[in-house]
Amino acid sequence: MPLPVRDTTDLDADLRAEYARPFDLRHGPLLRALLLRESAVSHVLLLTAHHIVTDGWSMGVVLDELCTAYDALARGAAPQLPPVATQYPDFAVWQREQLSGTRLDGQLAHWKERLTGAVAPELPLDRPRRGEEAGTGAVHGFTVPAALTTRLRTLAREQHSTLHTALVAATQALLARWSGQDDITVGSLTPGRSRTELERTVGFFVNTVVLRTAVDRSGSFRELLARSADTVNDAFAHGDTPFERVVEAVGAPREAGRNPLFDVLVLLHPDPPAATAPHGLATSQVEVPRQAATFDLSVEFVPDGERLTGLLEYRTDLFDAATAERLAGQLLRLLEGAADAPDRPLGTLPLLSEAETRQVLAFGNPGTHHPAPDALHAELFERRAARTPDALALVSGGERLDYGTLNARANRLAHHLIACGAGPERLVALRLPRTADMITAILAVWKSGAGYLPLDTALPEERVRYLLDDARPALVLDEDALRAVPATSPDTDPTDADRRAPLDAEHTAYVIHTSGSTGRPKGVAVSHRSAAHLLAAHRAGFVAEAGGGPLRIALTASFSFDTSLEGVLLMADGHPLHLVDEVTRMDPAALVEYVVEHRVDFLDVTPSYLRQLLPAGLLTDPRHHPRVLMLGGEAVGPALWRELAAHPDVTAHNFYGPTECTVDALSCRIDGGDRPLVGRPLLGVRAYVLDDRLKPVPPGVGGELYLAGGQLARGYTGRPGLTATRFLPDPYGPAGSRMYRTGDLARWTADGRLDYLGRADDQVKVRGHRIEPGEIEAALLALDGITAAAVVAVPDAHGHTRLAAYVVPAPGAPRPVPAELRAALRRVLPDAWVPSSSTALDALPLTTSGKLDRRALPAPETPATEREFVAPRTPEEETLAAVWAEVLGVARVGVTDNFFELGGDSILSIQAVSRARAAGLRIGSQDVFRHQTVADLAAAASLRTAAVPAPRRPKREGPAPLTPVQEWFFATHGPLRHFSMSMLLDLPHDLDEPALEQALTALVARHPACAPASSAPVTPGSSTPAPHRTARRSTRHRPRDPARR
Repeated sequence: MPLPVRDTTDLDADLRAEYARPFDLRHGPLLRALLLRESAVSHVLLLTAHHIVTDGWSMGVVLDELCTAYDALARGAAPQLPPVATQYPDFAVWQREQLSGTRLDGQLAHWKERLTGAVAPELPLDRPRRGEEAGTGAVHGFTVPAALTTRLRTLAREQHSTLHTALVAATQALLARWSGQDDITVGSLTPGRSRTELERTVGFFVNTVVLRTAVDRSGSFRELLARSADTVNDAFAHGDTPFERVVEAVGAPREAGRNPLFDVLVLLHPDPPAATAPHGLATSQVEVPRQAATFDLSVEFVPDGERLTGLLEYRTDLFDAATAERLAGQLLRLLEGAADAPDRPLGTLPLLSEAETRQVLAFGNPGTHHPAPDALHAELFERRAARTPDALALVSGGERLDYGTLNARANRLAHHLIACGAGPERLVALRLPRTADMITAILAVWKSGAGYLPLDTALPEERVRYLLDDARPALVLDEDALRAVPATSPDTDPTDADRRAPLDAEHTAYVIHTSGSTGRPKGVAVSHRSAAHLLAAHRAGFVAEAGGGPLRIALTASFSFDTSLEGVLLMADGHPLHLVDEVTRMDPAALVEYVVEHRVDFLDVTPSYLRQLLPAGLLTDPRHHPRVLMLGGEAVGPALWRELAAHPDVTAHNFYGPTECTVDALSCRIDGGDRPLVGRPLLGVRAYVLDDRLKPVPPGVGGELYLAGGQLARGYTGRPGLTATRFLPDPYGPAGSRMYRTGDLARWTADGRLDYLGRADDQVKVRGHRIEPGEIEAALLALDGITAAAVVAVPDAHGHTRLAAYVVPAPGAPRPVPAELRAALRRVLPDAWVPSSSTALDALPLTTSGKLDRRALPAPETPATEREFVAPRTPEEETLAAVWAEVLGVARVGVTDNFFELGGDSILSIQAVSRARAAGLRIGSQDVFRHQTVADLAAAASLRTAAVPAPRRPKREGPAPLTPVQEWFFATHGPLRHFSMSMLLDLPHDLDEPALEQALTALVARHPACAPASSAPVTPGSSTPAPHRTARRSTRHRPRDPARR
C-alpha cells in the first residue's frame, strides 16, 4: 500500500479533505493511508477505509497490528502478529448458510411481530423535511463523567443488564419527552462477532437492529431499563437478520431522504483491541471532524477511560447547532436524574436546569411592567369625546359621526337600557344590521354596565333560539326595540348612580359563542377588565410602532367574531372606525376600492380572505394601500408570509389568540424569517408551553400552549365543569391566578418566539405517519397558480385514512392537474404527506368569521376517478407501463397510475428499475419514490436517456452489470463511508446444498462480479470484481462452522 507523505499547515482541513475523498470503487484500494507532517518530530497518520470492508472493531485490529508490525520492523525484527482464526470469506459463507430457509423465515416472522405498526418518534426539527437524502452533518461532543458512568453501570448491573442498555433506555425516555409519544423506536448496531474466533478478523460485521420499547412516563427508569433490556436482548438474539429484509417483512413506509423504521441511532462503541505504542514513539488519538450524517440523529458513546465521550451527530439540514447542544444537555441531565433516582417517574425527571426553566418561563412573560389600564372602555371613550368632540369617530355607509354625536347617541340608548333592566352581570342581545346603530348599541351596553351578546341577522332562527336559551339575556335589542328609544332619554354619561348596581371591572363585557367539540356552541364570557387590557396592549404594541396614530381603521369582521372588537376598542384612543357594509366586505374588489377611497390605514383580516384581497390590488394599488395589516384567526402560510415581508412600506403582524384570551394573545411582526411564527405574548399576557404534567418543555420541543394574564376570559357561561377543565390554576403565576388550556400545539424557538404547530387534535396518521395538514397546505400555497388550499383526512372505500387536498387556482390560471400537483409536492414533502386526491374549487368555503369551513368541503375526487386509464403516449411510457404491469401482475397500467397505489413496494421497485434499465431507460430505484406515476417517471427518464447510450454487455473478464440489490444500494447511498445495510440473495428454503455449492462455483466463473469481496461501481450500471485471488478463495471453501477451523 502506498504511503504518501505531505506537509500540513492546516491539519483539520487536510484531514477533512482526505476523509471526504471518494474511493475508486472500480480499481481500489478500499483502505488507504496518508502521513501528514506537522514538523520534523510530529506526524499524523490517517487510515481511511470504505465501510463496506471494515467496521470500528476491525479498524482497531488494523491499528494494533500496524503498530506491532512497525515496532518489530523498526527494531529490525520480523513482525509476530497473532493468528487470525477465521477469515472474512469463511464467515461470509457460513453466514449465508445460516441465513436461509426456515431459520430466516422464523427470524423475519419474529421481526414482523415485533415491529408492525412501529413509527419513528417525531423530533423537534428546526426545519421541515424536504425529501433530501441525508448528507451534510455535524457533530456535537459532550462528556458523561466517570462518576455518572459508574453509577449507570451499577444500576444496569443491578437489573442484570448492560451500560449500553441503560444508554438506550435513557435515549428512548428522552425521545418520549420530546415527541409526546409512548411507543419509541430507535436503531442500534450489533457487533456481529458472536464467536471468539472472529475477534481478530477484519471485515464488515455490524448489522442494524431496531429497538422498540413502550415508554410509560408515569413509570420509573428502573422499570424502563428492565423493558429495554428485554428489547435489546431480543433484538441481539435475532440481530443477524439483514435489516433490509426486516424492513420489507414489516412493510415499513418508505420515504425519500428518511431511514425506514427509525430516525435515531443509539450506539455504545465497544473497546476495540488496544494498539501498543511503537517503541520510541509517543502517540495520541486525533479526531477527524465529521461533516456528514447518515441518520437524523446518531447518539454515540465512546469509552474514554472511566468516562464516556458522547458524539451527537445530526443532519444540518434539519437541526441547528444550538438545538444539538440543547439535546445533548438534556440527555445528560436525564442520565443524571435516572442514576440518582431510578425509581422516580420518568415524566418528572428534569430536562431543564433551574436557570433554563427560568429562561423558558421568561420567554412567556415579556415583563413585569404591564400596561395596566387606568379605566374601562366606557370611561376612556367618554374622556375622548369630551377632549375631541368634533373629531371623526365613525363612518358607516353615508353616516359620519364625530365623537360628541356618537357619545350622545350611546348615552341616550344606555339610559333607556338601564330603565329596561340592563346592568352589571346582565346581558343584552344585539340583533341589529351592520350599521352605525350596532356600534352605538355596543357602546351603550357597556355604559349601562351590562355585557352584549351578538346575534348575526343571517343566523337561522333555530340557532338564534339556542343562543338565547344558552346565554339568557335580560334584553334583546333589535331594530324595532331601537326605534322605541324615547328621544327624551338623557344624553349624559351614565354613572354608578344611574346604573342598577356599581360597575366592576370583572363584570362581563360580552359573550361570544365558539364551536364546541360536542357540536353545541359554548359562550365565552369576557370581562370589562380583559377588554381594557387588550386595548392597553395594542396601544403599547403595533399602534406605538405605527407612530401612535390616529389610524383610520376598517372593520370587516362579523360581529359574531371576536376580532370585531378591535376597532370598537381603538375608537377610545382616537382612531376613527370605518364600519364596512355587508356587501362591500364580502367583495374583494369593492373592499380594496373602499380602502383606497377612504384612505384606510389599518385592516384586520384572516389569511384566507387576504389571499383574495391581494390579487384585487390591496397592496399594489398606486393610489393608496394600508399601512398596517393585522392577520389572525388561522395560520399564515409560508408563501403569504414571504409575500407580505416583501412589502417594506406595509407593516404586517401575525396575531394569535383564542376567544378565551380576549381576541389576541400573541403577536409577531411578519418579516423575512424562514417560517411563519406567532411570536411573543402581548404585554400583560403570559404564555407557557407545557407537557402533559404541566411542566415547561425545552425550546424546540412541542407542547400544549397555555395562556394566562389580564386578558383571560371569565369562563364559559352556564358551564362551570367545562370552565374548570379548561381554566386551570396557574402554577407559575401569582397566587390565585389561572391559565387557559388552548388545545393548540406550539414550541419555543431559541430566541423566545412561539412557533404554532397546529391543533393537538388535528394530527392525522396516514401510512404510519403523524401528519399536520397545515404543513401540506403551506406547500400547496407555495406553488405557482394556487391561491388557496385546504387538506383534510378522509377514509377511502377500504376504510384507510387518506389525505384529500382542495385547491383554488389563481385568477387566469388553469385548473391544476392532480398528477402534476402530487409531483410538485413530492419535490418538497415526504411521500406520506402527499395527498392521494386533489379537488379544484372556485373558492374555499368560509364561515361567517372568514375562516375555512371544513364541513362545507365537497366529497373529494376518489383515486379511482383520478386513475382513469390513460394509454401510454411515448416509447418511454410504453416501456414503463409494460414493465410495471409485468412486475405488479396487473392487466394494464396507465400513465397516471401510481406504482405504490397499484401494490408496489421497494423490492418490486428494484425489479422494475432493473428491467427498465435493461430496456434502455436511465433510472434508479430512488426515481420510483420521487416519480411514482408512469408519466412522471418516463419524463424523468427521457431527460437522461437521450444523452446516455444503453449499457453494453460486459465481457466475461471485465465489468459485470449490477444486480438489482446492488443497484438499489448504490443508487440509494452512493459512495458512503459509513452505512449499515446488509445485502442478501434470496434462495429457496428447500435448496440442495451440494448443488448450491456447484452452482456458486459456476456462477462466479461466469460472472466475476459475484465474487464475495467488494464489487465497486463507479458509474451507474457497472461493477468490477475483486482481485482474482480473492474470488478463488471464496469459491473453494465449503460452507461450514468457523468454530471447527
